[in-house]
Amino acid sequence: MSMDTVKDWLGVFNTLLALGAIFYAWVSREGREAHAEVKIQREKIEKLEDRVAKLEGEIAHLPDKDTAHRMEMAIARLEGRLETMDERLKPVASMAARMQDYMLENAK
Repeated sequence: MSMDTVKDWLGVFNTLLALGAIFYAWVSREGREAHAEVKIQREKIEKLEDRVAKLEGEIAHLPDKDTAHRMEMAIARLEGRLETMDERLKPVASMAARMQDYMLENAK
């Protein structure tokens, strides 16, 4: 082998080595960027999981559909009873007003 051939092969080897280093740097940079992005997404997912767990805890204490319906029915019954009570108290209120008027007239 002549010295020119060795120099040519060394040049090719050097070029391939430089291209390999550039490719490795590019791939590893892309890998680091992708890893950083995955880390950011993982943190976002963990925050969302925490928020969902908190919401599930809050929702667990809320009444279900049947309980809400029973509460509506109980409120409706209470409204009916209050209306009945109001009607029954009207004569008592008018009687108290008449007594007050009577007492005011006799106090003169």
